[in-house]
Amino acid sequence: ELIDRCAEKGKAFIDMKPLAGGAIEDGRLALRYVLSNPAVTVSIPGMAAPEELEQNVAGSANTAPLTPEEKAACQKVRDTLGTQFCRRCNYCAPCTVGIQIPSCFLFHGYLERYGLAGWAHERYDTLTVKAGACIGCGKCETRCPYNLPIRDMLKKSGTGFRRINIIF
Repeated sequence: ELIDRCAEKGKAFIDMKPLAGGAIEDGRLALRYVLSNPAVTVSIPGMAAPEELEQNVAGSANTAPLTPEEKAACQKVRDTLGTQFCRRCNYCAPCTVGIQIPSCFLFHGYLERYGLAGWAHERYDTLTVKAGACIGCGKCETRCPYNLPIRDMLKKSGTGFRRINIIF
């Protein structure tokens, strides 16, 4: 809706975090999806390795329409992530009690979405302050540009890792 409104008013639309803070694995497809919208002026993906740069260039250079299979893959990503996921922008920081909010959500995503319980648990255990330490002040939510219910998400994350502690 916002993209269309920008186009109607002749304004540029800059897409940031097209890979959803690393939650979308196929960067090539994500960029193709975003850039297939003619109202998107530019997309700014993050990258940390030469391979990611190559993937981003390949995705942005391919201007062919998305195939039905690619559209289905995009829909699957949307269905999996939903609308309430952290893009790891870290605008929520600093947390009043020192929770590394994006890290909690990243590790919880690996626990829930990817079934990597051992990997996620090991990394979560390295956090000095766990998700369950949230005091519910809500300051993080006022800073989140995606209006995420961070307090509720931290509760879910903390519960997920407490549940997994029974196994490990």
